[in-house]
Amino acid sequence: MQGSDEQVIESSAVGTLGAASGPVTAQYLTERYHNKVNMCGNNPSAPAFLCSGVLLRATQHSTQFHFWNPNPAATGVSFSYLRADAKFNKLVFGYNNGFIFYPIFFAPVDKMDPEILCFFPVDGATNSRDQQGCGQVSGLPSGRECQSQGINSAAQYIVHYNSYPNKYGYLCGFNVRDTLNQGATTAFNEAIKAQGMGGTFAFNTQNEFRMAKWAQNMGKTLPVEAVFYINDAGKAGAQYDQRDFKTQTGIWIPMIRITFPQTTTADAIFQFIPADQAISS
Repeated sequence: MQGSDEQVIESSAVGTLGAASGPVTAQYLTERYHNKVNMCGNNPSAPAFLCSGVLLRATQHSTQFHFWNPNPAATGVSFSYLRADAKFNKLVFGYNNGFIFYPIFFAPVDKMDPEILCFFPVDGATNSRDQQGCGQVSGLPSGRECQSQGINSAAQYIVHYNSYPNKYGYLCGFNVRDTLNQGATTAFNEAIKAQGMGGTFAFNTQNEFRMAKWAQNMGKTLPVEAVFYINDAGKAGAQYDQRDFKTQTGIWIPMIRITFPQTTTADAIFQFIPADQAISS
């Protein structure tokens, strides 16, 4: 799934009011997971996350709020990025389900484009940081933006990474804002390399994308591709979320089972299981 021709094929298979079929969605996710491009459409100013990989957010089922609404008290929204060269073996907080955003290049035309701000090769403890979660934790200047510290390559990041045994808030994140153009592409590619160089801790700790917070109750226009679950414990939550999204927006989205790799040589598996769906359409 590489290059602009395939991007057009995927986009054309998605309706403006709903998701692709369940099996097709699982196929797209698998293709994007294995698509280790370093830019999109041969455009040096289009970082790979615009067309490849799987952008997912872990959530917990609740009857008190809709899964797609940001925490009103948060300064941004955190996702993780799963790709064959950006693997991790679990979700944040031990969660078991969540939802997936389309990559911007493949989203239906009636969906908004989320504003992607920064990327941490491992969990950045962003809820404790300033600058929408992309700056530093108070009192930890080592955690400010990587580029502002002269950390521009994977090799430079790993020196930084190995200097702080406690990781998390001590580590910097890469600025990947759209305004950086080619600089965002370079930064993201180096961040993905850095994750792969991070050893056991990086594999056992999900990476973190930070997005700007969107308004409440935007379900119809958010680029939600699917809900997902990773085990039977997460299935009930995903079923509730699938029903809730259809009730509130009129849009059916598939439930996808994700099996995370448990070794660095294994790959994630994406499955649409008809019997697990709460609703079929």
